[in-house]
Amino acid sequence: MKLRWLGHASFVIESPALKILTDPFGKDVPYPGIEETVDVVTVSHEHHDHNAVHVLEGNFQVLRGLDEETKKARRIEEEIKGVRFRAVPSYHDDQQGKLRGENGIFVMDIDGVSVAHLGDLGEKLTSSHAEEIGTVNVLLVPVGGYYTIDAGTAREAVDLISPNIVVPMHYKTRYIESWPIAGVDGFVEGMENVVRFDGCEASVDKRNLPGKTQIWVFTV
Repeated sequence: MKLRWLGHASFVIESPALKILTDPFGKDVPYPGIEETVDVVTVSHEHHDHNAVHVLEGNFQVLRGLDEETKKARRIEEEIKGVRFRAVPSYHDDQQGKLRGENGIFVMDIDGVSVAHLGDLGEKLTSSHAEEIGTVNVLLVPVGGYYTIDAGTAREAVDLISPNIVVPMHYKTRYIESWPIAGVDGFVEGMENVVRFDGCEASVDKRNLPGKTQIWVFTV
């Protein structure tokens, strides 16, 4: 499985059978524009920097974490070309959605590797969340705060889930220096097994998953 970070909460996840894009952003988000042809798009919630499916071309299936009419998070159980997708309801803030609504956590079982994309999680993960999410090999977690959980709460999520690999996302980079979110350093400070990549992609092999949690920091 190949994993590539496009910036913000958007990743391309490739398996032999399927190419998946998470939380696409539009041209109003100052990362390089998304030019991808994919099979499946997951949308954790309906904010403009996460649901810009209109920037994509070709035929693809969209899995939305929120019901389009009620805007409530919904549970999804779907299999597409051997990849199993599940959505776990959560909130985009710590006030049960009163500030920013709800959020869908997507769990994808891809060729024997379980990937959990937490979207714009804004609340502290609970044991109930963890039980529904299940075993996770690769955890994609927001760490920048302000719009999402912050570094400390993200660390608690890592401890609760205990994945093999953690990839932080949704933090300040050179493209969004004016945004009121924190960088990644506060999350990784003092943590063990931090691997910094010169680029934005890596391969994940189920046969060679690290036994102790590693933090993978990509560069865009």
